[in-house]
Amino acid sequence: MTADQEFEGTGETRFFAMKSDEIFDTRHFTLIFINSDSVTNVTRLNRINKRRVLIFIGNLDGIISFGKGKSDDYEGAFEKAFKKLRQNIVCVPLDRRMSVTKRLNGQHNDFRIKIYPQKQANFWGNPYIWKMLLYTGFTNCRFMCKSRKRDPYSMIYAYFNAVTKNETPRSIAEQTGQKMWNMSYGNHTGVAGEMEPDNNF
Repeated sequence: MTADQEFEGTGETRFFAMKSDEIFDTRHFTLIFINSDSVTNVTRLNRINKRRVLIFIGNLDGIISFGKGKSDDYEGAFEKAFKKLRQNIVCVPLDRRMSVTKRLNGQHNDFRIKIYPQKQANFWGNPYIWKMLLYTGFTNCRFMCKSRKRDPYSMIYAYFNAVTKNETPRSIAEQTGQKMWNMSYGNHTGVAGEMEPDNNF
């Protein structure tokens, strides 16, 4: 099967064409180009160069994915990355009225990220992270990240590790057996993001 047979259309549009077995409209997603680089494998005979790309997509409603591709040239790397995008789709539990309900922690290698619920969004810091938070659908949060190395692959793994732990107010209510109505906010040393039952109900 050729690339033109697998993807509808020609050129770069073939990556965004919706397949017959897909239920998510690709027009609702926003693509973020995270990183591109070159890696070299030194052997006894010669050096083998490969191109790598890392991309992210989100639809502002909890459907996100990332893809990484490696090939001899950037065109082949992009093609593999877009194929991985379709395989790595994740549905993050999300309520539009209260998108982040608790502290979310993620870590991969040296990269650490913490996401805190907040009444209003405070996207200050790493531009890639706040863009990913925005297109994930998180509208009431702030974040902190810490790393000695700026490795985009560790960043994307830590991010997915954190956001996939999110819960909706309804799921928390079902787990605790209580009506959840109020949320208390505080700093990272307080009780930020702890759900409180409304005793007046």
